[in-house]
Amino acid sequence: MTVEPIISGFARITEESIRESSYVFIDTNDGIANLIDYLDGLPAWPPSLYVDLEGVNLSRNGTISVIQIYVLPLDMTYLIDVCTLQEETFSQPSAMGRTLKDIFESPSVPKVFFDVRSDSDALYGHFGINLGGVQDVQLMELATRNFPKDLVHGLEKCIDRDISMSSSEKQAWKIRKENGRKLFAPGQGGSYEIWNTRPLPADIMQYCVQDVKILPRLWQRYRRSMSDRWSVVVKNEIESRIIDSQSPDYIEKGRLRTLAPCGWEHSLSLRNRTRWA
Repeated sequence: MTVEPIISGFARITEESIRESSYVFIDTNDGIANLIDYLDGLPAWPPSLYVDLEGVNLSRNGTISVIQIYVLPLDMTYLIDVCTLQEETFSQPSAMGRTLKDIFESPSVPKVFFDVRSDSDALYGHFGINLGGVQDVQLMELATRNFPKDLVHGLEKCIDRDISMSSSEKQAWKIRKENGRKLFAPGQGGSYEIWNTRPLPADIMQYCVQDVKILPRLWQRYRRSMSDRWSVVVKNEIESRIIDSQSPDYIEKGRLRTLAPCGWEHSLSLRNRTRWA
């Protein structure tokens, strides 16, 4: 297999397109039905869908307020207002009878997350969504790392280490990040309840867009470096993360969440070789 199909799928992800951060806010049943029509039948390689969730204490014990889906072939981010739509977010059918629940659970529709655990916990706890077809960029980074694998990295660290940005792009990314945090982080004078305020402030929506829109660049960076053996290990660990996130004794927060999967810290012997010649 060659890398050309992968590279061509990312042709639209430019510095300019990320700065513009185009998005559509969906808060009606018709909007959900139309979105599903857009999502049905999209290419599976490279993955077309990049997903993130936001909410107040995002978990089974908190809320899901917004789902962000960046659609790579359309170069568009869709922000779904779960706070308003609630159950209808996942039960509203398209003209063809498909629902967002069907897409989220389908093993044949790849969906790329960064650390799927909290998202899976919340989706399963509130709406009974059993995620399928998940790819987890956090685990992909850990698998391709050539230095100790004892701790997982957060999204910001991965972006800082592994994405080449111009100074203007990096500055714009940091500004959008800080503008959003000031509205929801209590330590910066914000409140998490902003996630359930409607209409959502523009700075919050831009905050939602930028992280999910950068996921394809990280996915590309790690996927091109991952060996066949590590691909299998990552796939198995993603399944374990999802199963664990649905268990009654799931630990939502704490130091355990920062540790690498059991055994990975001693797995540098599984050297990564480029997957494609």
